[in-house]
Amino acid sequence: MKMRRGFTLIEVMLVLAIVGVMAAVLLPRMTFYFEPPLALLQRSVEEAQGLALSGASVRFVWRPVRDRRGPIAVEALLKQEPEKGSLREFLGTAGPEEAALVWKPVRLSHPPAGENWRMEPETVYFFTDGSCTPARLSWAEPGASERSASSFLLTVTGYCAEDER
Repeated sequence: MKMRRGFTLIEVMLVLAIVGVMAAVLLPRMTFYFEPPLALLQRSVEEAQGLALSGASVRFVWRPVRDRRGPIAVEALLKQEPEKGSLREFLGTAGPEEAALVWKPVRLSHPPAGENWRMEPETVYFFTDGSCTPARLSWAEPGASERSASSFLLTVTGYCAEDER
């Protein structure tokens, strides 16, 4: 009688059952993971500091919705060339070297996402030496009360810490 090499049906079924149990345990944990707001805020601040260190003026601007909470926009101060056919050009008063500096939206890899933020003061500036203006920020779950909001402090050095209030 020859010995056959291979797996029996029972062995294959046992391996599939183990893989199925592992997938059932791990899949919900992986799909419902969200980054804590403090970690997300710290990553955003570090990225904005990196942009500022490269020479761009960067700011976070809080835009409240319904006077309570709102999104935080990230903007950089960029040159905008004068428009062709403007009134100043028509009158001959516009110089060719004149370019306006305008705050324009910037996309970060890790923006402070969502409309559940509050920031005091409403604008935080990042400087070319790596520092920023200090601020108090808070984040709340959608639909949660103000008492359950997480509060954070942003220091001049760009470090984010939980507010102990």
